[in-house]
Amino acid sequence: MKRMREEDIPAFVQEVAATGCDICAVGPACYTMGDSDVPRGKRRGLYKKLADIDARYGSRDHLRYQIVAHLASIGRYIDAPPPDEEMWIDSEAPDLAEVTPYDEAHFPTYAVLLFAEAKGVDWRKVARALLNIDPERQPERARRAWASHLARARWLATSGYGELRSDLLQ
Repeated sequence: MKRMREEDIPAFVQEVAATGCDICAVGPACYTMGDSDVPRGKRRGLYKKLADIDARYGSRDHLRYQIVAHLASIGRYIDAPPPDEEMWIDSEAPDLAEVTPYDEAHFPTYAVLLFAEAKGVDWRKVARALLNIDPERQPERARRAWASHLARARWLATSGYGELRSDLLQ
């Protein structure tokens, strides 16, 4: 399998951004690529472009920290509290029939969960990278948090979206 080289990171980031897909670091150890700003009708073409970029550069998991550092250096960075501070993600998402402040704060997390599910990303990778829970050290908590947050994301996408503050959807 082809593996991305560290010197290819700037070109990779530039190509992804040029597709219209946002790519940014989230905290000190994660990065995300999102299509929320891309009009729905243009997303299919976007996915093809991203697949081509992915095939050209190859696997990049081994360069996660270097990619995060590069993204931060060019201003593509969203701060996230370190895991040793207040727990960033609860072990379970709210299970209420109303949108909560926790939901509003974790709306981007929910969006990435739905995207990862649609792409068939293994739940363990999502738990580690997005929920900041190591599935090898805490397998039950990781699985529970992933399942709970994914279920909440689905609920928000189908039933709860009408209650979200309009500024979260812009």
